[in-house]
Amino acid sequence: MNVHNSIIAALGILSEDSVIATGADKMKEALVSRIDRATKGDKTTAETLAKPGGGLGGATVRALNLSFDDLERVMGKYMASKVRRAWTEKDRGPGTSSKGDLVVSGMQVGNVWIAVQPLLGVEGDPMRLLFQRDLTPHPQYCACYEFMTLAEEDGGIGSQSVIHLGMHGTVEWLPGQPLGNDRQSWSDELLGGIPNIYVYAANNPSESILAKRRGYGTLVSYNVPPYGRAGLYLELANLKDLIGEYRTGASDDLKQPIWSTCQRCGIDTEVPLFLIEEDDESRVTDPELPESLSSDNFDRWIKDVSDYLEVLQQRLFSSGLHVLGSKPSADDLKS
Repeated sequence: MNVHNSIIAALGILSEDSVIATGADKMKEALVSRIDRATKGDKTTAETLAKPGGGLGGATVRALNLSFDDLERVMGKYMASKVRRAWTEKDRGPGTSSKGDLVVSGMQVGNVWIAVQPLLGVEGDPMRLLFQRDLTPHPQYCACYEFMTLAEEDGGIGSQSVIHLGMHGTVEWLPGQPLGNDRQSWSDELLGGIPNIYVYAANNPSESILAKRRGYGTLVSYNVPPYGRAGLYLELANLKDLIGEYRTGASDDLKQPIWSTCQRCGIDTEVPLFLIEEDDESRVTDPELPESLSSDNFDRWIKDVSDYLEVLQQRLFSSGLHVLGSKPSADDLKS
């Protein structure tokens, strides 16, 4: 598990804009520098990298600097021309070094190359790429897949198959035919010639069909985490106790503490308190309760807050993460 954590930390470093900007040739140096900082106790660097060898278990950086001409050589002029039109010299998208190279990077572990799937690349509007038919993946996205599958003797990584780990990736959502890929569909261009094993959540069959239909994926299902009840904690639990005391008639002095706690928790925005019932102009926002607030209004509001807390308390959420190959405990099964 420590090796896994270190490799994840290393991949995070290789994905940083400042590291990408230096280019593929400097990436190993950047990782070694972080490992050195970790061993010296730098708290801003992943602690797992402080272990001998960075805790990487022999994994090494494997990265490529590629030009657009390199990409065109592999992709062909027709598809490359589409990319050139969509991504000009001034805006080549993410994953580009300060010299203009397309940087493809990952960690080599034995005969396995591990990489982070590139960002879609439309800053502020990632969904645009999914629905604008004449837009293309950015050049580095294309380069990552094209050179991952290109033979080593031709300058690529030489992968013979790909495993996409975890729901859901982006390559099967790229522009192209919605039914029946053709050679002008980007998911076909980037995945069409390689076996694609897709480790996908078992509870999302509708989107997994896209991974099969457009990404040629062979699905390996994994379980979802066990569900649990959200419950109430800290301030919310304290608020429930205060409301319980107030509703048993303990003291009117609890009104202000209840209101203050609701404001701290943000519940006053979810369950607003009005001087005049359901009149937004009379919504109470001040830290101190107004003297003109009637007891009837406050009591109605208290009931609404109590109902809201009950909904929060019973809400289902995913409890932790599912671990591949790990059987659920008795408590997980019960949950």
